[in-house]
Amino acid sequence: MERLVLGLVAPVVTASPHGAGRPLPQRVAGAVRAYAGDPILRSVLAVGTLGAALGATVTLALPDRGSVLGGAGVPMAWLVPGLIVLTCLAEITVVRLRHGDAVEELSLYEAALIIDVLLLPPGPALLAAVAGLVLASAVQRRPVVKAAFNLGTYTAAVSVLILLVQLIGGEGGETMTARVLAGVLVGTLAFTMVNLCLLAQILAVINEVSPWAIVRDETRLSVYMAVGTVATGLTTTVIALNAPLLLPFSAMPALAVTYAYRAAAREADERARSSSLLQLSHALAGREDVVRRFLVLVREAFDTDVAAIDLYEDGSALLVDAAEPAAVREVPLPPFLAAHRDTDAPVQLSENLPPGLRHVVVVPVEGGGSRLGTAAFGSRSRRRMSTGDVTLLASLGNALAVAIRGAEHLERLTEERSKLQAVVEQSAEGIMVIDGAGLVQVWNRALADLAGTPAAEALGRPVAGLLDVPAEEEAAQLLPVSVEEPRVATELTVRRPDGEERRLRLAHSAIFAAGELVRDVVVISDLTREYRTERLKSDFIAMVSHELRTPLTPIMGYVDLLRTRGERMTPQKRADALALIGDRAAHLSRLVEDLLLASRFGDSPEEASLQVSTGVHDLVAIVRQTVEDLGSPRIVLHAPSGEWPARCDNGRTVQVLTNLIGNGLKYSAEDRTVEVSLRRDGRFLHVDVRDHGRGIPADSVEKVFEKFHRVEDPMTMSTSGTGLGLFIARRLARAMGGDVTLDSTLNAGSLFTLSLPPAP
Repeated sequence: MERLVLGLVAPVVTASPHGAGRPLPQRVAGAVRAYAGDPILRSVLAVGTLGAALGATVTLALPDRGSVLGGAGVPMAWLVPGLIVLTCLAEITVVRLRHGDAVEELSLYEAALIIDVLLLPPGPALLAAVAGLVLASAVQRRPVVKAAFNLGTYTAAVSVLILLVQLIGGEGGETMTARVLAGVLVGTLAFTMVNLCLLAQILAVINEVSPWAIVRDETRLSVYMAVGTVATGLTTTVIALNAPLLLPFSAMPALAVTYAYRAAAREADERARSSSLLQLSHALAGREDVVRRFLVLVREAFDTDVAAIDLYEDGSALLVDAAEPAAVREVPLPPFLAAHRDTDAPVQLSENLPPGLRHVVVVPVEGGGSRLGTAAFGSRSRRRMSTGDVTLLASLGNALAVAIRGAEHLERLTEERSKLQAVVEQSAEGIMVIDGAGLVQVWNRALADLAGTPAAEALGRPVAGLLDVPAEEEAAQLLPVSVEEPRVATELTVRRPDGEERRLRLAHSAIFAAGELVRDVVVISDLTREYRTERLKSDFIAMVSHELRTPLTPIMGYVDLLRTRGERMTPQKRADALALIGDRAAHLSRLVEDLLLASRFGDSPEEASLQVSTGVHDLVAIVRQTVEDLGSPRIVLHAPSGEWPARCDNGRTVQVLTNLIGNGLKYSAEDRTVEVSLRRDGRFLHVDVRDHGRGIPADSVEKVFEKFHRVEDPMTMSTSGTGLGLFIARRLARAMGGDVTLDSTLNAGSLFTLSLPPAP
């Protein structure tokens, strides 16, 4: 009662374009060569060989046996052809059931076999069974591989059935006996198991499962079907022998069984279709590769052989064939699709179709008032789609159009979102989005750099826990928006996790709904540099005012003294006053010169190269001259004997050393010395100036070489200076090809080193 439709292999073998026009044996031979390594084809060939062997065994083992039941009253010359036709008709009465990726066909063929086996001798019975099957295959135009598999399977199973019925039931009886009944029951069960085992082998290859699992799952149903087959076959045989007039009524059970089978088939088809449509709904909702998945799933749901779609793009169509159910390929636009591009309703076609197709349904793909294309679904069998199926196909076409439009909208939204995301991420300003609960939803890269907190740690957290505001009065400014003032700009100071404080400007733009905050978009600007610049300006003004006032005060005092009391002063006092005025004026001149020199320096050392004139000079002599000019007893000089020629500017070198040594004297106690020594290595000549003062914090070691930088606060500093000495010293040293470096220990002292290149 079971046979297999090889839906994956048979269409490829019989519809190969290379085999068109060739005789059938040549095409079969070509298919065998093409699929010599295919496990399905090997199974088909093995089953055919087994059937032939068992058929030959029955013919040779029972050469002279008669029929099990006699008395039919019909000559053998009429009985055999009549039973062949009956067997063919029983085989054609088919109910198709899905079985995984294959299709199972149920028919009344087995009931006809029992009639053949009981009324005919072994040889004619086997002939009637095989000939009826071959005739049915020819009428239904079954593919060669499918017909070969069914022929081999049934030849083997029928041979076992004939052998057991003959051996157990005997021959020549006129009536139905218990022995005949037992033979039919045992033979039919054996027939069913042989058929099931052979079917399980091919299904296991197709579905990649264990054949014994299939046998285990299908045995109970197969046994029930075997009992039904026995009842139908025996009842028909007994009625034919004893009351031929009642034969039309004997068809009623068979028709009832067929109807039941078809109801089960429809239920199985509906379950399979529901599963495919469920997958289709997920595919349309997912909107990823929608059209291709639509073709594959709809073809499976409606069990069509071909599905194609034309989306009016480039004169081609997408097509999926049952021969390759998962492969969607691009093909030239089929003529029947091109001819119905403008159809507004589903159309069923039976003429002017490609070879092999018998019926095609064309449905429009339209939705939202616009036409996107046309889809077609074709079948190679005689079965036409019902009106309900066509209506459902049209609805699915509309659903596809809606999904395509949705996918296009989603793609545009995704593109716009990507652009917006790129703008947010590449923005130099910090951008933060806060939801109604005060939780961070967006935290861009610039803000992560400003706040010192990565986005991965910021998202989903309260903004108050991310921006540390030292001042309590400013903490309320983190979310200052209200319904009356949704756009607010505030400034506050925040402390980063590393302790650094930054001044930020927060521009809020909030959205409220029903008086509740929905979203607040905050653009954050870093004002730290501006605040530091303002602080530097203030410090510079305070510092310059202090430094200029220091020499100006004695100058103005002594000038006023000389103007009012100069004639009464002794010559020595006048000379001392003039000397002090000259010294303070020189100090003032140096301050102005330093300011002018600092203003001429650019941001790179190379921009100071015009300020020096290098030549070959004795570095030892320059150091001695500088120490003598300073004339401080606190300077301890460790100078080697002989000359150390260096490439430098003599005057600028003196200026650099004066700054370094004077800096050491200024920041050391009055009772501490400043040590000056010389050393050299393979690349430079070095002058080390070591003091024993307060030292410099580690975070200010490089900052002291910046313009106007003072370690002390200008408003409370206890030493004088503009903060330009070390800046100028390093720039001049680098302009001469050397450098000035610093090594300092807080509360222990500092070591400044002037390095100059030696002369060749």
